[in-house]
Amino acid sequence: MEGKKEFYRKVEEALKSQGYEYYDGDRDIQGKGKQHANKPDFIAVKGSNVYIGEIKSPAEGPKSGSWRQRQNSDTEQFAAVRMDVVKREKAGLVIPEIGGHEIIICGQIVDYVRKIGINFDLPASVPPNIEIMMAYSMPKAEEQNVEKAFDNCRKKVHEKIDTKNGSITYLFS
Repeated sequence: MEGKKEFYRKVEEALKSQGYEYYDGDRDIQGKGKQHANKPDFIAVKGSNVYIGEIKSPAEGPKSGSWRQRQNSDTEQFAAVRMDVVKREKAGLVIPEIGGHEIIICGQIVDYVRKIGINFDLPASVPPNIEIMMAYSMPKAEEQNVEKAFDNCRKKVHEKIDTKNGSITYLFS
């Protein structure tokens, strides 16, 4: 199975190939405060839009129990998303292959947006008067499950980047 580093590199290459400026969560985004590690995997910038992004590699599947466990860094809103998905999964209303992606789309990435300026700052080169958007990258094999999760979350996808390298990135609001 492809490693996390290799997959993250594919996502970075795909975004850069489409004209996005890419800031790596480990290299380029400085955390702050006691929750300094709670920051996005990447920030992508193009025009007047800034995308706060999360990457899930092939090794990080949507059925993972850890995606459903409340974390110390969760806001109340994020914890509520996790609990709602778990309840709906237990009731048979959504399968874990889709519910896991809902947790990321409606919970984790939204939570990162809430934490701009608290847990991390936007890169200094990001221009003022920007619009904050969201991005989610995953293996191509998850495409159908993720699209169903976007429907369930009622999120509007503005762009889908598929450069045929095995990764897909959805840019949404």
